[in-house]
Amino acid sequence: MIQLQFLNYVLNSKDSSLIVLNNLNEGHFSDYKGEFAYIKRHLDKYGNIPDLESFLSSFQEFEVIKVNETPQYLIEELFTDYKTRKLAEVFNKVRTLLMAGKVDEATRLYQEEAENFYVGVSLQSVDILKDTTRYDAYLERTKDFNKYYISTGFRELDQIIGGWDRQEELATIVARTNYGKSWILLKCAAAAAKQGLKVGIYSGEMSERKVGYRIDTLVGHIPNGSLIHGNISIQSEYEQFIKQLPTMFTGSLKVLTPNMINGPADVNALRLFIEKEGLDILFVDQLSLLEDYRHGKTPVEKAANISKDLKNLQVLKRVPIVSVSQQNRTKNEGGGVDTTQIAQSDRIGQDSTCIIFLEKDEDIIKLNLVKSRDSANGKVLSYLVDFNKGDFTFIPEEVEEGQQPQQPQQTGNDYPTQPNKESTGEDVF
Repeated sequence: MIQLQFLNYVLNSKDSSLIVLNNLNEGHFSDYKGEFAYIKRHLDKYGNIPDLESFLSSFQEFEVIKVNETPQYLIEELFTDYKTRKLAEVFNKVRTLLMAGKVDEATRLYQEEAENFYVGVSLQSVDILKDTTRYDAYLERTKDFNKYYISTGFRELDQIIGGWDRQEELATIVARTNYGKSWILLKCAAAAAKQGLKVGIYSGEMSERKVGYRIDTLVGHIPNGSLIHGNISIQSEYEQFIKQLPTMFTGSLKVLTPNMINGPADVNALRLFIEKEGLDILFVDQLSLLEDYRHGKTPVEKAANISKDLKNLQVLKRVPIVSVSQQNRTKNEGGGVDTTQIAQSDRIGQDSTCIIFLEKDEDIIKLNLVKSRDSANGKVLSYLVDFNKGDFTFIPEEVEEGQQPQQPQQTGNDYPTQPNKESTGEDVF
């Protein structure tokens, strides 16, 4: 019935956008292949939908009905009908392969076919000179920061970018080996959990226990080396901290490792992680430790596939995704950094909404904001760090004599490490 409704709507409204924008073909009209082919040929040749009279002269038995449904309903139902039929075909093929013992081939077929099942769209443009609902959205943002943004855990970075965008963020933290990428990522994750969010961490290398020890160090400033090596001298301090830990967070920190899923995760596994745990934000440590379920032939192709799939996942689930990536060894003539220095694929730089390069000079870490879709690029924030104690102390930018350093207005929240702890001047979460 939906195929008949759709064709009647198109013939009466002459709205060709539903066909063009959704790349419809005869496969979407199993019961009306000839009728659709006629309309499509006419559209391709003359640029418009044929008149109903011309159409009926070729299809005299076609049932003309009145259609009151919206274009959005019609296209969604048409794709539901199409997907139902295609899935049945795919399942039959997969079943045949499984019965033949070809498990890998069956899995690959299902994953490849699943990508073709997208949701259709109808063309509904907006006149921004008349539609002023964005002003209402602006007012909401001025009143409720947490509704639209998630604190990064770095107060000064929040002042620049506003925080991670709750619905449209695919951020990448880039650095060379042993620069502290994972520490920065976990600091951001802890800050999100402090805000009462359901936080997911995919740790491709560290066990959940070591991730937990790092969180304990970042939150409680307990020496990480003593936690890992079992130093008895901190037992009393650590026991007290563990007892207080549940009261310090209103959110959750769920960790997923390869051991929990019998091997490295791919983007499909990350999607299941988001859905099963109802995550508000996902942190990935790191991109090079993800599997490409499409089996790209080269490292560059694999990285590009993973980046594209992560972008699609972010758009589909509408939750921010923050990941870390390796920096390659190439150098620019000017000595600076840019997106071409992200290891393996330029696609990562293209897909990311925010890119932060980490630069290290002994105990000083610099956060170089190379790309930020919604704020100024090129900002550099410096911190004196002690990873063993989880301490991050902001180093203000030097100014010329007689000038006062600019103090941007606070846009996020401050998150103390422990209840009633006095401020030490450190940026803690």
